[in-house]
Amino acid sequence: MEISLIHDHYNDDHLAEVMAEMTTLGAPTIRAIWMACYDMWAALEGCHRIRAAEKLGLVPVIDPIDYDDVCDMDCTDGALGLDLDNPGTPVADLVDDCYRRTVIAFENE
Repeated sequence: MEISLIHDHYNDDHLAEVMAEMTTLGAPTIRAIWMACYDMWAALEGCHRIRAAEKLGLVPVIDPIDYDDVCDMDCTDGALGLDLDNPGTPVADLVDDCYRRTVIAFENE
């Protein structure tokens, strides 16, 4: 399984905190959209949790979100609860560009 991060920013200190929590909590659940054309998931959240899972050898659980449900929203829409580095950018633009961003591969169990 491949997961593309629709936002690339992260903080090393926060990543360490998330990794510490994840050693107790286990694999994270990530809201993501299936992008069949790229054969990967586009993660709407969790850039630190996905990186932490990779480093810890955990496979994230995907909470699938339908593309049509979010394509008209922008990154600041409260319904998504996103905290992205591209305020005002349509979510559809970020998802459609996912293949150009960080892609992390996980071995399915």
